[in-house]
Amino acid sequence: MSRNAWPASGVWLALFTLCAPGIGAAQTLETETARLMKAGWWEIGNALELQTSSEGTEAAIPMAVEYGFRDNLELLVEPVPYTAIRPKVGRRATGLGDVEATLSYRFGQEHGWVPALAFAAEVKIPTARDALIGSREPDYTGYVIASKRFGRFDAHANIAYTLVGRLPDTAQLNNTFNFAVAGVYEANARLEVFGEALATTASVPGAETPGGNTVTPEASGGELVGTLGAGWRMGTGLVVYFSASFDNNNALLLRPGFTVKFR
Repeated sequence: MSRNAWPASGVWLALFTLCAPGIGAAQTLETETARLMKAGWWEIGNALELQTSSEGTEAAIPMAVEYGFRDNLELLVEPVPYTAIRPKVGRRATGLGDVEATLSYRFGQEHGWVPALAFAAEVKIPTARDALIGSREPDYTGYVIASKRFGRFDAHANIAYTLVGRLPDTAQLNNTFNFAVAGVYEANARLEVFGEALATTASVPGAETPGGNTVTPEASGGELVGTLGAGWRMGTGLVVYFSASFDNNNALLLRPGFTVKFR
């Protein structure tokens, strides 16, 4: 998560407000969806993440760049230019985060009661230099994705499996299963309300409870996260949004951001 975000966000916001024609769907969810970009279209997003818990605070500036190669094939790249971790006890860390790249392919179109279906393959590129921010090993994740619209309500579900990068000199990590469900309700032409729930099994043996991970700070214990938020369409292609997340470790994450879609 990230800090000196407002100057960076302002530059992106000014640039893409000028060149964005057409209404875009907000890249507001962690849940993967089968609503892929149309061929030749771009979507770019920027957010400021602020997290607080009994163990300290974290901040980050995640970005997202999405491009549709074909109507059924897209690439999403998510760098984190800045991350700051400030625990109450122990050392602190500031620096570049990891980069995630996800290639998604929709193999089934939505019709009747049948949802749109997609596969996705994601790789985490270990660009973080500090072990408190990143594991310094690549991870590989495969997703099965379903999306179904019910009037103004769009529902999404994922199941995924992650091959966690091993740290041979520090810890043995478990591969993880990941589950997600999300819904987006279009209240009117400008306002959308969204929510999601995500669950991940523990990658560190013995880390199923808070505080169990003492060897590799970046590796995760079992986690359950719930999120609620809203997005507002401003002009052509621009969506601003705000969300709040709360997890089973009693951490609160606030996330203002924006996305813009253009061709």
